[in-house]
Amino acid sequence: MQNKADRINNARSQGTYDVYIEIDIDCEELVDACGLEYEDVPDDDTQNEICISLTPAEFTDVFDQSVLSLTNEQTLGTALLNPELGEYVTKVSVYTPHGDKITFE
Repeated sequence: MQNKADRINNARSQGTYDVYIEIDIDCEELVDACGLEYEDVPDDDTQNEICISLTPAEFTDVFDQSVLSLTNEQTLGTALLNPELGEYVTKVSVYTPHGDKITFE
């Protein structure tokens, strides 16, 4: 399995948006039930991290449906995962193909 830095670099070369969703470990069973892969957050043992890669069109679909003044980590978690898991999301970081990082926390 690739480390996070390698995944981010690969996303740039492939033109995808990598979205890293930090989610409370209290909902680990729900994440498992949804069949989502996740990793431990190295510096926070209360969080797991889910990585989702989006094409530019998928990224636009998710982020254009959000009213930017109301967008936060939980609304993005709801849009990307589901409403139940969205409640447990504590941070969303987006790495763009252009090398930018957008964080909601």
